[in-house]
Amino acid sequence: MKSWVARIAVGLLIATTACRKPEKPWKLPEQTGGRLIEANTGPEYDTVVFVNLEMGAVHSVLRSLWDLVLKPSGSSYEIWLNGAMYAFAAEVGEAQWHSLSAPLRELPWRCDLADTAALPALRQGERRYFILDRDRGEVFYRQPSQRYRKVLISWQGSEIQITATPLGGGDTARWRFPVGNVPLFVSLSKPDDTVAVLPSWRADLIVTRYVHPFYDQPEEFRWYPVVGVLLGEGIEAATVSADSVPYEAMDYAKAGMLSFTTRRDVIGYDWKRYNFSTGTYTIDTRRYFVLRLNALTYYKLRIIDFYDSRGVKGSVRIEYEPM
Repeated sequence: MKSWVARIAVGLLIATTACRKPEKPWKLPEQTGGRLIEANTGPEYDTVVFVNLEMGAVHSVLRSLWDLVLKPSGSSYEIWLNGAMYAFAAEVGEAQWHSLSAPLRELPWRCDLADTAALPALRQGERRYFILDRDRGEVFYRQPSQRYRKVLISWQGSEIQITATPLGGGDTARWRFPVGNVPLFVSLSKPDDTVAVLPSWRADLIVTRYVHPFYDQPEEFRWYPVVGVLLGEGIEAATVSADSVPYEAMDYAKAGMLSFTTRRDVIGYDWKRYNFSTGTYTIDTRRYFVLRLNALTYYKLRIIDFYDSRGVKGSVRIEYEPM
């Protein structure tokens, strides 16, 4: 693991380096006649891409489209931030929530990780008071009046209620929704309604920016935004070494003997490496992945490129085959 100083240097170098491949690109794996799909997040990673393998379909949305997701989960609602926006939240008491007018460094700021929400789930009769930093990287919201909101979410009777006010003062936005069984995507810039984010079909993969923890780093540099691939709801995956079982040799029988996980970032971000000599990313071809969509349906896949046909970064090209 590089030190935090090296990590900052990497970020600065990536930000100032051209997006194109070197003149002599690295050798990609030989294609096996499988299907190809391209998930283009854009050179600044401003797009979230949902992928369905069976249909070969992609659904793309701007990552600033929403701020919060309320997801029904049994007898509670999970509260998720927008990890693609590098969002953080600090839960506070009611009195402090009312009195705060500026973001304080000492607040208990937390971000969502791939499988862990920053905020506790909401149960009937409960209220959650928190301060939301919508965009810690100040990419979309550069002014404090845009970045920070005081948010109250409550579940009273058969209704979910949300109020949000700029931290420094301003108009209060409100939302009211009946309790239901579908996720609620909310943009704090669009009061009174939800926003459409999910595709109409099931997403097997989500190619997006998210936060990965580097626990050996100081707190200030521990929560780091990366670009990678997350599993969709209910999808399982296994990582396979190409040295132990070549991609071409993986079949249905071998897939059934693998150990699968529902960990959303099992594919993750580190299938690519940054090459300092060329200023570009290279792909780790020594591993690939097998997805289990249900008891009888398996796909093998490998990521073969991080650049589009023009050589611009941010386009994840996936080769995959049903087994």
